[in-house]
Amino acid sequence: MRQIFLFLIVISSIAIMFGGTFSIPIDAGSMEVPVVIRMSDLLDFIPEDFEPVWSSLKVTFEGKEVPFQIEDVDGNSRISSKDFLVFLAKGEGKIVIADQSIESISYKKAFEITKVDSGWQIKTIDGRLEAFVNDHGLAKITKFGDVEATLLDEIGIARVSGWPESTFYVDGKLGKHYEETSGAFRVVSTKVLEPGPLAAGIIATLESEKFKGLVQELVVHIFKNGDILVDNTFRFENYADMMKVQTMVTRPIAPALEDAVHILPVFRRLVWADQLGITPYEYWLERNAITLVDRIPYIVFPATDPMKPLWWGATYIFASMERWRSNFSPGKKIGIAEILPEIPVVPAVYKKWIDGDTWVYESLEFRDGVFKWIPSEFDVYPATKGAYSLKLENMPNHYKHGDTVRHLRLFTLYSAENVTDAIKLLEKKSESFRKLKIGEKPFKEF
Repeated sequence: MRQIFLFLIVISSIAIMFGGTFSIPIDAGSMEVPVVIRMSDLLDFIPEDFEPVWSSLKVTFEGKEVPFQIEDVDGNSRISSKDFLVFLAKGEGKIVIADQSIESISYKKAFEITKVDSGWQIKTIDGRLEAFVNDHGLAKITKFGDVEATLLDEIGIARVSGWPESTFYVDGKLGKHYEETSGAFRVVSTKVLEPGPLAAGIIATLESEKFKGLVQELVVHIFKNGDILVDNTFRFENYADMMKVQTMVTRPIAPALEDAVHILPVFRRLVWADQLGITPYEYWLERNAITLVDRIPYIVFPATDPMKPLWWGATYIFASMERWRSNFSPGKKIGIAEILPEIPVVPAVYKKWIDGDTWVYESLEFRDGVFKWIPSEFDVYPATKGAYSLKLENMPNHYKHGDTVRHLRLFTLYSAENVTDAIKLLEKKSESFRKLKIGEKPFKEF
């Protein structure tokens, strides 16, 4: 017994001498999804009495080490709080950190980046994916697989509108309305980060000259597997009366590929359906735009067809945000999808719903966010009469200094044999993205 006791003492001494490790659990789904997390957020998981040696960091899934990269965001050539840890998650995994230096595997870069006069050219080493980034940090995908075309443009661009000279709280006057995209914003800074084995990162800070104090902080990561993670934050440093605060991408597959179809789960709420006294399913069924997959209905229609809207020119507007939406080319067998990190709640009260984020598909743009132009048609139909004030001064959202609006979105380029396979793939991919947790916290909270 005494010998066993002495043996345990020796083992404990060795553990202390050679240090210990700390693990942060990762719970992911059955398909790869991207993770970009600040080192400061990672530090929150580590006990105060544990001294991490960051050069020891490893990421494992199903017991095997996987490639990762740490991006030097602040350019100080050492790991610090603003830097990003980047990897792809699939299955059960963990981030392992030791309190001493441990030899780690080095991985080859997956991208090459070339600075040109108007921006940056980004290419994967294997030639499967190419992109261009302009001086505002807005990326365009120009190649995926064997297809060379503009497959996605202006990734993360903002569309905002409102009254930049409003004196509403002084005299009730809004002044002159103005609208712009962040392509017109002043560039505070744009940086394309040194690529790693998985992704090329882009960070841009843009500021509106018209809406004083409105700042867009855009972080985009283009992964070699076709995933594009967009983390877009609007920061208000002044009071603002706004009608639109939207994150967008433009030209998703269409018009480059003329056979592209738009696909998404059936809306839980669509204002036009409510006004007609039918369900969103019935609204799209009347337009011959319902496809069943595994006995579940999905909306499918030509991506460039406005589909006879009840009013307005958008294909859909004042529509609930669902788990994903996509444009897909059956001929080229490729698609681009937008996937949300959660399925947003649809409030029962119309005003509360419209004050929040909704979906718009118009002019080949995927738009997410606040859209407050309430048309007179709201009062024409009994279902929406009085649901929202038609007085202009009652429409805008009022933001104050310190307010932020954040849109975290996954855009993914993918291959599929047909519409049915595309839907099945996107359901699986979106489920994996929503399932993602790090240290028991949902990924969307980072």
